[in-house]
Amino acid sequence: MLRAWRNELLCVGGLCLVLLLIAVFAGHTQALLGGGLIAYLGWHLYNFVLLQRWVIRGRRSRLPVSLGVWEGIFDGLQRRQLQERRRRRAAARSNSDIRATAMRLPDALAVLDQDNRVLWFNAAAEKLLALRRPRDLGQDITHLVPCPGLEDSLAGVGSWRPLEIASPANNGKMLSVQTTGSFGPSRQRMLVARDITPYHRLERARRDFVANVSHELRTPITVFRGYLDAIRDGDAAPGWARPVAAMDEQAQRMHDLIDDLLTLSRLELAGRSEPTDIVRVAEMLESIVEEARTLSGGNRHQLFLTADPDIRVRGRKEELRSAFSNLVFNAVRHTPPGTRIEVSWASEQDYVVLTVRDFGQGIAARHLPRLTERFYRVDSSRSRESGGTGLGLAIVKQVLERCDADLTIASEPGRGSTFGCRFPRSRVEVRPANRPFREYAFGA
Repeated sequence: MLRAWRNELLCVGGLCLVLLLIAVFAGHTQALLGGGLIAYLGWHLYNFVLLQRWVIRGRRSRLPVSLGVWEGIFDGLQRRQLQERRRRRAAARSNSDIRATAMRLPDALAVLDQDNRVLWFNAAAEKLLALRRPRDLGQDITHLVPCPGLEDSLAGVGSWRPLEIASPANNGKMLSVQTTGSFGPSRQRMLVARDITPYHRLERARRDFVANVSHELRTPITVFRGYLDAIRDGDAAPGWARPVAAMDEQAQRMHDLIDDLLTLSRLELAGRSEPTDIVRVAEMLESIVEEARTLSGGNRHQLFLTADPDIRVRGRKEELRSAFSNLVFNAVRHTPPGTRIEVSWASEQDYVVLTVRDFGQGIAARHLPRLTERFYRVDSSRSRESGGTGLGLAIVKQVLERCDADLTIASEPGRGSTFGCRFPRSRVEVRPANRPFREYAFGA
């Protein structure tokens, strides 16, 4: 480009010199120089017009041919045009390869615009979601796929967890449906549906097995405990008092374990809970903390409750009581005597949160991801001594999932633990309770 401008300046200088020589011999210097300047400007104006025509007609039209600096400009535009065409061809080939790969994926994919209209979908979406071309292109996905909670998921409201539905194309198949966040300048989104029928059947068989075995065990345990009570209340030999008490203690543990297994199985089989009761959480927590004080007994844990009586939550009252009491009772069972335990129910940004915080010995970081697993114990011997079944947090997690809520756990050895139940605003109602916001202290 610099060479073109250098040549242009040489041409202009040469033209001025020739005009000056002609003017010296022929006279009329100003007229000749003015005419040369007008001719030079006219030449550039002509090339500007050629460039404008090319831009208006579109970049696919042929570039004009010129001389001087304009030759360099048009040649540069020509090279850029060729490079752009090569990039477009490469992008088109890449797009084609990506779409061909997506068409062969076993998971259903549907690309949506910012208004949830279908822009594209693969072959698996036709088999699993019953989408059809060209009928469903441009249609709202929430009208095509009957899935409770899909609209909230697309709007980013409520739980992030995948939704499970029966396939619209085949009721015998179960699908896990999830949506991605918006991407690209046009803020498109993607809906992904995966066939989880084998996993669903296996999980259903496992749940049925646990439920059936638990029911079958309940009867013999009840009979066994009945005979133990009869032996203990009768005239048994003095030497049998201690063995009978040990057997009764173990029978009670088995009874509690069966009850927890049945509760967990019922929650898993029931699936997602629809809002039913309007639960007065503050009043429920008062009762739970009072029971926790009784459970503490001589250990004299310091229990403090802060609860906003105006905040209520939609859900099943007995399930929520089971989850909340598990967290509070765990804090009492698994902390040393005299430990301070704080329970609060209040709004925090986009959620309403129940927080149970203790100032006990804490839990090592390696245990935190597994705390909600069935029968997982940080310290097996201490848990058994306190009467735990290893299912409490699994029940809490299951109850919260049915309410679109999340369980959060934070702990540090030597500094205590904090368990939180975060409820989305869609599950919360605020009603004046005609009672002040107060703090309650139980124990000393």
